[in-house]
Amino acid sequence: MKKNIALNSAIPFEHERRFLPDMSALPFDFKDYPKKSILQGYLEDDLRTRIRDEYNDKGHIYTQTRKAGKGVSRLEDEHEITQDEFDLLRKKASCSLVKSRYFITWDGVDVQLNIFHAGLDEYVQIEVEFESHEDAIAFIPPAWLGKEVTDDGAHGNYSLAKNGLPK
Repeated sequence: MKKNIALNSAIPFEHERRFLPDMSALPFDFKDYPKKSILQGYLEDDLRTRIRDEYNDKGHIYTQTRKAGKGVSRLEDEHEITQDEFDLLRKKASCSLVKSRYFITWDGVDVQLNIFHAGLDEYVQIEVEFESHEDAIAFIPPAWLGKEVTDDGAHGNYSLAKNGLPK
């Protein structure tokens, strides 16, 4: 018998919506906010395991993440790994991407503005993360967030790394 998993159970879920912002209409200057540089790669396994090196002036954090599902709420298993583990897995990655992530709080909402590099230049995406599935669904995005691409797989990070910019 298949067991239903509650979206707010102890199992780790990510609740996130993604948008293509109108950069000329942003109500803030993103350059005024904290930033991390991110290098992430993907393994060709069943869960498209992601490895990531996040770094800023305080140093590096290496993580391995597995996600399952699609849409607003997905299962997410993430944990830190060592630099040696990252370096070993990076050699096995089939594709990767580089981005700068700005951490912005706007009107009580945590916004992550991602500016992509290395072959994905000019591509910008905003991720808005939520505490619950219900919060994510209830969120009414302001116009400057632009087109929502949460359910468009071509705008997912794995697809961007593997296939480049969406058509």
